[in-house]
Amino acid sequence: MNTAADIEQLVAHFQPGDTVFIPGSAGEPSELTEMLVNNPDLAPGVTFITSFVPGINTRNLCNIETKRKMAVFFMQSHFRKDYEKGGIKFRPISFKQIQQYLCAASTRIDWLVVQVAEAVDGRHSLGPHAEFLPGLIARDCKILGLINPNTPNTPSAPSLAASRLTATARSNTPLESYDAGSSNATSEAIAQHIAALIPNGATLQIGLGKIPSQLLAALRDHRELGFHTGMLSDSILPLASSGALREKNALTTAVFVGSENLYKQLPTLQSLNIAGAEFTHDPAVLVKVPKLHAINSALEVDVLGQVNAETLNNKYVSAPGGLPDFAAAASRQQDGLSIVALPSTDPSGKHSRITAKFRSGTPVSVP
Repeated sequence: MNTAADIEQLVAHFQPGDTVFIPGSAGEPSELTEMLVNNPDLAPGVTFITSFVPGINTRNLCNIETKRKMAVFFMQSHFRKDYEKGGIKFRPISFKQIQQYLCAASTRIDWLVVQVAEAVDGRHSLGPHAEFLPGLIARDCKILGLINPNTPNTPSAPSLAASRLTATARSNTPLESYDAGSSNATSEAIAQHIAALIPNGATLQIGLGKIPSQLLAALRDHRELGFHTGMLSDSILPLASSGALREKNALTTAVFVGSENLYKQLPTLQSLNIAGAEFTHDPAVLVKVPKLHAINSALEVDVLGQVNAETLNNKYVSAPGGLPDFAAAASRQQDGLSIVALPSTDPSGKHSRITAKFRSGTPVSVP
């Protein structure tokens, strides 16, 4: 392993024609991605595949003039212009399908960039972020590491050997954060409706947002709960201290994303397992999760119960994410349940999100 003097020297490893994977959520190496945004002449002709999440990872790494391209799995409004010009490729596929795509031999990935904790016994913890990284680390690609002291050395998270890194640089930027924002009467009411459907002993899958945050607050009197999910945030902390969680196998997630306080507390959380999507979203694993209750949001539903979680007015604003994976698994269990929770109208209150029939061309995220 060679230690780079600075992050720009890491970027200098990329050559025109290379494909580089950069993770999103709390794993985004933000000092490196910010450098790419502010220096359009860096990494010409390179394609960056990212797992950037709307509302968390907002940097656009594309630059049409220098033929620097980007491939994404979640659409964001500020990506649209470059998407229409061909600089950004968008694949609206489920989380499990993303994992399969990234690990397929036919998918070219020359470099992987990871943000890691300080090494302990020759290994760097991935901290709060596993997601697609374990499968990518196992591939025959070169890896660049940003060693960041703000990344918690989480014993329950995957790690990689220091010798696996081609080069490293140091960064001291805060990890990307997430805040669900203030609750409102609608999200609180929906959370109460959902809480009434959750039995003691259930294993929950939730996403991010006001409704999941309010739901966890409403579940503090439940007992023997567990989580098997793609993402968890700060709202898990008061639930963990309330006595609502089971003692063993309580928290399994691919990603933690939230506040600095959350990241600091991760190493102390009991019964925690941070795992890659090849485990968290595997149908063979999910079918064995006890009493799986999947709670997800949507943009609209129709009277047949079909779910659209991807487009508004026939324009992509998001992607399927983990919704299809968990909804299918929960629906197949005799004692499981798939719940789709959403306000009945848009924020203006003028347009119903429950429709008789989807517009032509609307993707069906859940049939």
